[in-house]
Amino acid sequence: MVSDALERIAELLPASWRLDERPGKHDRRFDAFVELVGPNETRVPFVAEVRRSGTVSTSLLISALRELNRVSGLPVLHLSDYIGPALRDALTSEGFSFADATGWVRLTSAEPLVLLTGQGAARSPRTPRTSAVTRLNGIAGNRIIRALATADLPVGVRGLAGLAGVSPGSVSKLLITLASEGIIDRGENGTVDAVRRRALLRRWTSDYSFATANSSVGYFIAPRGLDRTLARLADQDDVAITGSAAARRLLPESLTSVVPMRLLAIYAARPAELVSALGLIEADPTTANVVIARPLDPEILAPPDEDDLATAPLPLVMADLLTLAGRSDAEAEQLMDAFLTADEKHAEERR
Repeated sequence: MVSDALERIAELLPASWRLDERPGKHDRRFDAFVELVGPNETRVPFVAEVRRSGTVSTSLLISALRELNRVSGLPVLHLSDYIGPALRDALTSEGFSFADATGWVRLTSAEPLVLLTGQGAARSPRTPRTSAVTRLNGIAGNRIIRALATADLPVGVRGLAGLAGVSPGSVSKLLITLASEGIIDRGENGTVDAVRRRALLRRWTSDYSFATANSSVGYFIAPRGLDRTLARLADQDDVAITGSAAARRLLPESLTSVVPMRLLAIYAARPAELVSALGLIEADPTTANVVIARPLDPEILAPPDEDDLATAPLPLVMADLLTLAGRSDAEAEQLMDAFLTADEKHAEERR
């Protein structure tokens, strides 16, 4: 693992630079001592901390790296088999260098001035040693992520399985992936102690999108306007709104959406019947102002005896906004600012 990570650094270096490593010989407190050697034998030393992904929480890792920096008085280089986006962000904000075996590299030095970066795998590679889930696009993954995005922490595997309505085995497999990518922190007993919810949603949408994960996706024009179409939806069974219309319902009353609603996104158990009932006209995705899909998970739809029009769950609305056309991503950011920032601040205060 160490050799692979260091090789990814070496591959990025100019011909006049090299990387020297002396594991264990410099100081037994350090996993390795690495030197970046430039022209005229200019040397930039680093102490290396080596951890496999998911073996320690991000907060504990950052604390360990700070202590290593304090004790050694040298820049710190974190080496791993895989470093996910949440952990990369945390390491970058702390000024720590890092490299993993897939090619993610950020090596920095103030004197001499060095900034070396490389891009690796989009997600944690599957290995024969683990049963981790690496694609988050099935019904079970959908339910687990929705539960994880809103659950009170800490939460155990069985507790999360109960909230999501899935098997504990499905939860365990998904948590391995999320921990390995630095999206969640787990305690010694396996409980989820912290969730980086923005990173969770963005990781989800690397595999999930409204148009590809759901079925019977159709694009239409509402000839009488979106407001009238939205009003008529309240009379329909087995439907739920998502996207812009849902965001407007979910935002606090003190906030106004950052963009006008241009696309009405709807989940329906029977899309063809709903199209007929609303009098919609089939259209091209580039000109449509209504999109309807049969949901991957029917659980999100309102039961037939529900009085009011159902809104899809908040995490799903955010994921849909991030993947729908137009400027929906701006609305997703607004929702995340309104809800996730407050949740994450509260979690930090509790820790």
